[in-house]
Amino acid sequence: MNIRELIKNEIKIGVHHMKHLKFEKKEDECVVTLVDVTGYEILRGYGDDFVEALNDMHSNLL
Repeated sequence: MNIRELIKNEIKIGVHHMKHLKFEKKEDECVVTLVDVTGYEILRGYGDDFVEALNDMHSNLL
């Protein structure tokens, strides 16, 4: 199993522990949203899978 598959599996398992990230599957696209403590959506990332979406969100922060 490659590192990308390991990360995908960890994300599936650990989603409940990520308090400020919202994971959604919209049509054929994965979306990860950074959410503040009040529920306000700050930033989104998009990709074919959640790893790509996280990377997109991170690159938007930079």
